Amino acid sequence: MRKLTRGLAAICLTAALVLGQAALTRADEAYGPGYRNGVSISDTSKSEKQTTAETAEGVTTEKAETALANAGIDIGQEGDGGGEDGVVDEATKAAQEALKANFPRLQTTVMTGDGNWTQPFVNDAWITNDGKGFHGLSTFLTNIVGNVLYRTYTSGTGWSPWVMNGQQTTNYPNDVNIEAIQMRFSGYVNNQFDLYYSAKLEDGTTTGWAKNGTSAGTMGTGHYITGFRMAFYAKNSAFPYKTDKALISATADGMQIIDGGLRYFNGDGTPFSGWAWLGNDRYYFKDSMPVVGWQYIDGFKYYFDLNSGKMLTDLEPLIGNNGPFFISINKQMNCMTVFAKDGANGFIIPVKSFLTSTGPDTPLGTFQTPEKYRWRDMNHGIFTQYATRIWKGFLIHSILYSRPNKMTLDPTTYNYLSIAESAGCVRLLSGDAKWIYDHCALGTTVTIYESPVPGPYERPAIEQIIPETQTWDPTDPNM
Repeated sequence: MRKLTRGLAAICLTAALVLGQAALTRADEAYGPGYRNGVSISDTSKSEKQTTAETAEGVTTEKAETALANAGIDIGQEGDGGGEDGVVDEATKAAQEALKANFPRLQTTVMTGDGNWTQPFVNDAWITNDGKGFHGLSTFLTNIVGNVLYRTYTSGTGWSPWVMNGQQTTNYPNDVNIEAIQMRFSGYVNNQFDLYYSAKLEDGTTTGWAKNGTSAGTMGTGHYITGFRMAFYAKNSAFPYKTDKALISATADGMQIIDGGLRYFNGDGTPFSGWAWLGNDRYYFKDSMPVVGWQYIDGFKYYFDLNSGKMLTDLEPLIGNNGPFFISINKQMNCMTVFAKDGANGFIIPVKSFLTSTGPDTPLGTFQTPEKYRWRDMNHGIFTQYATRIWKGFLIHSILYSRPNKMTLDPTTYNYLSIAESAGCVRLLSGDAKWIYDHCALGTTVTIYESPVPGPYERPAIEQIIPETQTWDPTDPNM
């Protein structure tokens, strides 16, 4: 299995750097520091660097402010103690440097009997419990931008909810053993790597390798998992090990094309109802049939494509952008959801979701937006675009710039969005901040809360990182 350890030397080189972060990966909490996973940043050519640097230096802060003032745009400046200070603490700096390895590091612990958790297993090591079953799972992803998501199955409870980046799956009692698992990447890491995993059962059977969210283990056989391992390979590259019989079951589990239509059956042969995933695409089934169109599910109103059955996560093309809207910010998960109103049912239509960076001082509660600013001096030379005030010194705004000039972006605030903390404000990619600025009128209600569930949609992720020398935001529609 040497091929599975390809690149472990690179991990050894970065292990010392990530040790401080890895030491936090304790499974005695419901979630962990894996929410802030890693980043790698590529480089650009010399000519690109020169062009970017020359453009960035082309307008000084004073001249830019004067030009904007002459155009009738008042930047203004936040008072001391506002929601942005531009400070990156030493621990975050060290983690950021380590995370430039651009090579995933998966660290996994499993719950054994009586609520105890094993020591961490790293990457493709066999994750075992001395031949005994598992009752919970927690996996961290570091060293690269993106998320690892996972869930577990038992015959008595079905699939647990998806969790991510160090969160714990459902913790089962000692007499309930995990029978199957599903794992997948999202964001940049998913664009670079495929995630494989294989399980070992208590009868000694080793399954084939499952991939990118499909099932590994067993269903409906009375057996359970006593070990599993993971491997990641460059996206769409050849995988040298067997991928058949990843799930030992009476029938095939998951989505299938039957008589020309999409169907979902459990591995024990019973009809399936509930949420289902194909990679990172999401569906909902009733009695093994996919729903389509508008559907009320779990208190929200979703829309599913009429042809494919896939749930849509951007409803602006369907319902427009005129509002009114309601902004919901999950501080714990760094996720914002914008809701539209469904008549007397209230704001239950999730229009779209955005990745955010918040901070310990981000206030919890419900507020109404009182002011907006095209550019804002947040703290003596830290500028943001498309700023909407939430309350006092706390604003929703773009990532950070050194001047009121769209060519002076701090690229780390793009790549590390959701990883680096703000001083209390809510950061968005510039394009997302502009959407709020343009379409959410003054007086829009904003609720900030904490929950381990991102929202009605899964948390977005950075899909493509930018070089350290790129000083403009590719999501900014004004570029």
